[in-house]
Amino acid sequence: MPLDPKDVHCMTAMDHFTQKRYDEAASEFRLALALDGGYLLAWHGLARALFEARRLDEAIEAAKRITELDPDDVTAYSTLSQCYVHKDDKETAEHWGNRARMAGWKQQLREDKRKAGTPPRT
Repeated sequence: MPLDPKDVHCMTAMDHFTQKRYDEAASEFRLALALDGGYLLAWHGLARALFEARRLDEAIEAAKRITELDPDDVTAYSTLSQCYVHKDDKETAEHWGNRARMAGWKQQLREDKRKAGTPPRT
């Protein structure tokens, strides 16, 4: 079964990322997103590649898009916090760090309820 083209772009992007070619990785992640704008793996990769390239404003945009697609995404909030740390904006970094903790607590509560057999609240 052939791979989906968006997955091929993500794999190529990850190869670039591991070689610390962050701009090339970002370009490949963007190609994957052009094929599927809701592809969270590609959004995460893009945000991280842009962060590593210290293209912080672009990384912030990508991470915020993740939170629009998945409001409980701990990693997106953590990435936002890290970006603002690097921008020397402690107050905003703390805000996003707190959002990451809250999202993590929500995930843990859902997991605990699932293990206990309690249906999750929507």
